[in-house]
Amino acid sequence: MIKKQKRWGKKIFYLRDWKDINEMHIQRATFYLDFDWVACWSTELAEMNKGKRGAPYQFPNSLIHLQAVWLNFFSYRGAEGITRKFVSFGLLPEYNDYSTIQRRVIDMDLDIPKPESKEIFVATDGSGIKMNMSGEYFEQMYGKGERKKFIKAVISADPFTKDVLKVEVSLEGEGDSEPEIAEKHMSELINEGNIINEFFGDGSFDTHTLFDFCDQHKIKPVIKIRESADPDAEGSWRRSMEVKKYKKLGYKKWAKQNNYGRRWTGTEGIFSAVKKIYGERVRAHIIENMCIEAKRKFWAYQRMKRYAEEKMALAG
Repeated sequence: MIKKQKRWGKKIFYLRDWKDINEMHIQRATFYLDFDWVACWSTELAEMNKGKRGAPYQFPNSLIHLQAVWLNFFSYRGAEGITRKFVSFGLLPEYNDYSTIQRRVIDMDLDIPKPESKEIFVATDGSGIKMNMSGEYFEQMYGKGERKKFIKAVISADPFTKDVLKVEVSLEGEGDSEPEIAEKHMSELINEGNIINEFFGDGSFDTHTLFDFCDQHKIKPVIKIRESADPDAEGSWRRSMEVKKYKKLGYKKWAKQNNYGRRWTGTEGIFSAVKKIYGERVRAHIIENMCIEAKRKFWAYQRMKRYAEEKMALAG
């Protein structure tokens, strides 16, 4: 619903339907206590154990996935305590101990749900997730302590649907560069049968290789050009063409013409939402587990978002 309002002599357009937005957030909250899958507990276990060697699974993946989401708020022992309570309420048939939860959660596949449409737009960006917050007060007050490293998360998302498409997590200073990760993510999405219409990226993605990749796969690059860019530089002819367009239009006109502002909703908006909901630090102490925990935040966010959308669609 569009509402028009005059304020300070200017027309302001409100494009948000608050009734749907409020209902969406309510449905997202129900995601954390969804037990509809419990009716298929035995069926799911039988399917998981079919042809399995060694000891059979005692708890279905659906329970482990739900507990993995809870771990964004609680410890492994806390997750066991919550599960025990739900067993006492009769909502779950049995509970698993914290060591089983830890082992299953660390080994689980954090596959991001695939996009519903095959035609997508991609925006890629990176952000840091804190490894530890201990001693921050003294560092802020007295300037003591060494510089702390971060877990770096690079996500590719659709800026129009706001869906997380791919996530790459590594220790700061290690792993591939952001342009290399963007190319890797887009290659995986194309191999999965998706058609990428446009790619959005800030100045750090202004590389000849990435422009050539976009040209090869017929993807329109909406990449902010660096101020020092030379349109006659050797390398990608597609980049040279985009640099000339950028220089001719200037940043403001170029950004408006290419809808560059959408990049924020596709990446920075998701980083902001994930950190507000699930926190901006990890609890794990081992680097490998830190990276798994950081990726699990984005996995949980996308599952929660998809769950709420499906519930809204069923409600009509």
